[in-house]
Amino acid sequence: MSAQMSGIVSGTMSAIRKRVKVGATLDPGLVSEVDAFVADNPGTDRSAVIDEALRLWHERQQERAMERQLREDATSYGADREDWKRVRRAAARRRVTETK
Repeated sequence: MSAQMSGIVSGTMSAIRKRVKVGATLDPGLVSEVDAFVADNPGTDRSAVIDEALRLWHERQQERAMERQLREDATSYGADREDWKRVRRAAARRRVTETK
């Protein structure tokens, strides 16, 4: 295969896989656990386990961001609720005063 053709095939495979190779320093105990899991589950590899771990981490980060946003929104709604309570009380007082 020519160098040009090899580059095209390699580029095509990269585009299909859309994966990035990284290096990381990991806890040896965790790596042993991953290796044991891979040995007991044919068809899996370290990358699959790490992909799943990163997906779970990402989901947790999104959940935390949504919880934080909800807490912040609840705080701002609290001020709005108090304003509406004052408006309702004032309207109720006017209505009571008008009916007397």
